[in-house]
Amino acid sequence: MASGTVKWFNTAKGFGFVQPDDGGSDVFIHISALNQAGLDSLDEGDKVEYELEQDRRSGKLAATQIVVTEKGAPQPRRAGGGGGFGGGDRGGYGDRGGYGGGGGGYGGGRDRGFGGGGGGGGGDRPRGVVSGSGTGEVKWFNPTKGFGFIKPEGGGQDIFVHISAVEQAGLSGLNEGQRVNFDLEQDRRSGKTSATNLKVSG
Repeated sequence: MASGTVKWFNTAKGFGFVQPDDGGSDVFIHISALNQAGLDSLDEGDKVEYELEQDRRSGKLAATQIVVTEKGAPQPRRAGGGGGFGGGDRGGYGDRGGYGGGGGGYGGGRDRGFGGGGGGGGGDRPRGVVSGSGTGEVKWFNPTKGFGFIKPEGGGQDIFVHISAVEQAGLSGLNEGQRVNFDLEQDRRSGKTSATNLKVSG
């Protein structure tokens, strides 16, 4: 089994990352892998052992069969947006290159991947700033993983959409090919953009 240290894990978003002991890129952890191991969450600094599983679509690696070998020191929440579990400190939608694919991001917007969207920020992180609006077509949305991507009508980079934005719109999910109108919200910490205020247009 491989081993590493939990870099951060955000229970609300349902994922986090492990820094491998042997170096290399951070390894994605989805909450479903924790549930299979009988765990509810991980704390920053926890030492873990795990197996690596490669996503068939994206080729990205994710941790499975997780075993906590040593607990890290609990991280105190900071007032005004600490985010807990280290997530708020990073902000944005994934470590190292975000969801845009640069620098080893997870998800990439071009495939289903293991995620990359929705990372950072706990429930008390500052909301982003609305920076425009657009129309597009749902490229894919996975309610189990809690996120997906919208292909903008005018072209350009795919737009990340988190399940919280879908639920706020009173929707149970999004269907591939569905047309939607949306506002663009820019995360204050990371500068990454996501879709909010969704309206199905057809």
